[in-house]
Amino acid sequence: MNSLGFKAFEKEQADLKQSAEELRGVVAETEAQAVNVQNFLKIVKKYTEPTELTPALLREFVEKVVVHAPDKSSGHRTQRIDVHYNFIEGIDFSPEFSRYSKTTTA
Repeated sequence: MNSLGFKAFEKEQADLKQSAEELRGVVAETEAQAVNVQNFLKIVKKYTEPTELTPALLREFVEKVVVHAPDKSSGHRTQRIDVHYNFIEGIDFSPEFSRYSKTTTA
């Protein structure tokens, strides 16, 4: 191998080492992002599939709860409860507006 070929070989080796280091950095960054995504998905699952209603969950999703006075005018005691969710407006789950809701009698 002549000196010109040896220098080209050394340059190629140096370039390959630098490229390998850059790729290691990309792999490490990608692995860190994957861990972050997994942690994010755990939090999302915790809030989209809750196993219990906790104060933290309520504070996160519910702005306020308005409990109206009971009404006995129909002969049955009914009571309207309005739940105001954070970031969501205009949802009315009251019996007057939902044919799927159940009314209870006391």
